[in-house]
Amino acid sequence: MTTARLLSVLVLAFGLPLGAAANDSAAVLEAGGLRLVRDVPVEILSEELLISPDLISVDYVFRAADDRGLSTIVAFPLPEYDLSWLGPEVLGGAGDSVESRSAFRVWVDGEEVTPNLEIKALRNAIDVTQFLADYRVPVGSLDYQATMDSLQAMPQEAKDWFAAADIVRWNEGFDPEPRWTVRATYFWTQNFPPGRDVHVRHTYTPIAGGFIVTDGASPGFDPDDYCMTDAERAGLRNRLAESAHGAVAARQVRYVLTTGANWQGPIGQFRLLVDKQNAGDMVSLCFDGLSRIGPTLFEVTVPDFVPEQDLELLFISPIR
Repeated sequence: MTTARLLSVLVLAFGLPLGAAANDSAAVLEAGGLRLVRDVPVEILSEELLISPDLISVDYVFRAADDRGLSTIVAFPLPEYDLSWLGPEVLGGAGDSVESRSAFRVWVDGEEVTPNLEIKALRNAIDVTQFLADYRVPVGSLDYQATMDSLQAMPQEAKDWFAAADIVRWNEGFDPEPRWTVRATYFWTQNFPPGRDVHVRHTYTPIAGGFIVTDGASPGFDPDDYCMTDAERAGLRNRLAESAHGAVAARQVRYVLTTGANWQGPIGQFRLLVDKQNAGDMVSLCFDGLSRIGPTLFEVTVPDFVPEQDLELLFISPIR
């Protein structure tokens, strides 16, 4: 592939809309991969979503919205993650991957099914998966060293291509910086018979981002992004003052909620549970109505719920 061809492909692709990307959503499988679709004639009667730093669990009850039923691909997109943002302390060791880290499992009416997994690399919303695959860059890998080694092994001409397209930034004397994000989507074919509820449950481990907060004005940290209340801001200041290190650890967990609007009508009853796991930790997120129901557990139930924004949670804990 010449530099001109690579750049022309990227220019032609730039700006083309891709499907929204993790509530379950109906999807179609095309030559370019999965595309999420809207207004499928299936209703979500209820959804219970539990989010903690180490586990996300979702329980749905679906029902066909007409007397015909249907069979469709159900897709569950994980939040995209940015390799340039996730350093070796967040990425894994030898052999670690999206599949092994997420440990995604799904059950339909109590029976476990094996989903498929699609992984794409995106730069500025452009699919660059094949470009990376051509040079054996492991797009679905969370093995930091393997990713660095594969980039360094590229011939110089290829390095120039990727630099010109801003897919990789080469730093003299340092590891290269991947500039792409990774979108992983699990999917399976689901039958929705007429007149019968279908119970779908799945669990997975979130690929959480981590950073250190040293004061209320730490670079890249804005309390407003998590709708922190005055009481939460005061609690953060107290924890920083009490810390022997003058810092606290923060874990950022994202959940793609808006794809729940791809189904017909609102979600009949939506229940959100947030578990911070340790009583001394903090959690902040932008979602109204959460109330404490246990030492570490918070809850809110919303009838006729239409998801309009994704969730971004910040878990704050002492540096252990």
